[in-house]
Amino acid sequence: MGAQGQMSQGELVDNHVKRVSWQNRKVRDCSRMYLAVILVLGLPLVHSGDISCQGIRYTYFNKGLDMSDIPATPQQGIHLKICPRGVTCCTPEMETKLWTLSRESYSSSLAASTQHMQATFHAKSRRFDEFFTELLAHSKRDFHFMFKKTYGILYERNSDVFTDFFKDLESYYENGNVDLEEALRKFFSHLYQRMFTVLNSQYSFDSKYLECVSKNMKKLQPFGDVPKKLTLQLRRSFVATRTFSQALVEGKKVLTKILKIPPKDKCAEALTKMTSCPACQGLPAIRPCSSYCLNVMKGCLAYHAELSDSWDKFVDSLIAVGERLIGPFNIEAVVEPIDIKISDAIMNFQESGYEVTQKVFQDCGQPRLGKRQSGGFGYGQPSSAGDRPMKPTTAAGTNLDILVNEIVAKVKDTKGFWTRLPYILCQNPEVGSGKDTVEQNCWNGRDRGTYQSKVVNDGLAAQEQNPEVDVDTSRPDVDINEQIFALKLVTNKLENAYNGHSVEWPHYEPKYPNDSGYYGSGKSDADDCFDDEDCFTQGSGSGGDDEDDDREGSGDDYEDTHDSGSPDPAWPPWVTGKTPIEDIIIEDEKTTRTPPSFTGGSSNLHLVYYKSLLYYALPVIVVQMGRLV
Repeated sequence: MGAQGQMSQGELVDNHVKRVSWQNRKVRDCSRMYLAVILVLGLPLVHSGDISCQGIRYTYFNKGLDMSDIPATPQQGIHLKICPRGVTCCTPEMETKLWTLSRESYSSSLAASTQHMQATFHAKSRRFDEFFTELLAHSKRDFHFMFKKTYGILYERNSDVFTDFFKDLESYYENGNVDLEEALRKFFSHLYQRMFTVLNSQYSFDSKYLECVSKNMKKLQPFGDVPKKLTLQLRRSFVATRTFSQALVEGKKVLTKILKIPPKDKCAEALTKMTSCPACQGLPAIRPCSSYCLNVMKGCLAYHAELSDSWDKFVDSLIAVGERLIGPFNIEAVVEPIDIKISDAIMNFQESGYEVTQKVFQDCGQPRLGKRQSGGFGYGQPSSAGDRPMKPTTAAGTNLDILVNEIVAKVKDTKGFWTRLPYILCQNPEVGSGKDTVEQNCWNGRDRGTYQSKVVNDGLAAQEQNPEVDVDTSRPDVDINEQIFALKLVTNKLENAYNGHSVEWPHYEPKYPNDSGYYGSGKSDADDCFDDEDCFTQGSGSGGDDEDDDREGSGDDYEDTHDSGSPDPAWPPWVTGKTPIEDIIIEDEKTTRTPPSFTGGSSNLHLVYYKSLLYYALPVIVVQMGRLV
């Protein structure tokens, strides 16, 4: 009995468990059926108005908009013009605000996408400008150091000639309002007059006679071929340098102006439909389908795509000029040893002074004897580059090489940017799908699902088939075309600079607050070719063959500092800005003049100078002896 009772009790427990299990299974089955009924009944309810307006409230709150505009419950959107009609949480007034919001979000995202390009052009143009300004300042100080050491007080008395020369170089780079060829012609003409007067200081010269002296300069070539070579080297290097610098500034200007172009109204509507309308349908967190986003962005950027060809050509030309700057047009190779080159010109004149004087006397007439004038240049030997402290170099090359290579590398990365821009924007979660491709369970412009339309090709013409943005391809965008023209204009100037030709910037657009337009540096003479590297017939290119080009007169590198045992040089007034020493003024024939004093190298005078001394002094001695008799 006990066993049977226990058995019966065990069976009861087992049966209870079975019943509970069956009841649970029944409950689960009922729950599934109930859920299925809810889902079946719920689907039409969602489409008929059972949606939440919390999504649009969240969007409004994040954007700082007035949430009082949002209806308390969903309503029929029969008056909506952009978002899907039917049950919605948005009103036409809200749609207008979302339209403005979408425009602003798009413009901000576009600016963020081009920010690195703007930063590149702005920072590199500033750095290049600072580098060249410092390079020219160093060259001016080194010039003074060498000429003060070589010619002493005689150089200081005639420093105005060199002051004006460096001012012209600085003015050309800063403002572009100097003709470089004319500036160099004027410099050597003034230098020729000063040296001719000094070498013939026993004579009296008026201004008309000195004009005649200058007119004979081209025929007599007292400085040898230094003026012609230096003019060509300075012109092409300075033109290329300033054009490179200006092109970087112009690139940033173009980007800035492009960003100010507002999106078209049709674009703004498509953006609103893609980015704001999902929240109206109770889907604030859904992402747009990637293909859908690409069609919208390609339609919005249809005219921007037209920039691609002009921008890429601009970048290619900028890179080509950059390669010229570290090749045959290396500004360091011209500016740093400029003191050596001008000193060479002076020595050439000193060696041929007697012959030049006789030819001038034949052409301009025999001048009258007068009292001697103080000042002029002595016959000291010029300092070599080895007399100056060396500038440290690196295996990567000069500072200019490193800087230009950095700029070229950064600028090269911007090629193809305007074609890539729609894809870049679609990767921005603020306006697009994000970095991950989304093609399923995404917003397709109407509801959650997939996007069935085909992605159109790149370019303006292809947007005729764009299903999302209505683009009138027959009407050009005036603002975009202005920037295309600006890019073509700069590209043309870069090509001229690449080929060693003059460049003119006829319009005034400040580079920085103290900058102005850019004017020409004189005409390009096809005869100014001293070797194969001086003339270029090919168009703008990579310049890959320029690495072995001749960099004539580059000299050795050096610093401004001197040996610890040497006293600090006394900078001239045009370097320090202090009150200048009174320069020599060449006056008419009645001016009282004192004998010149020469410094250094007196025991090593060339034989021609003894002949000159005898030639000039003998008539005076004969006259004095006649008076005594």
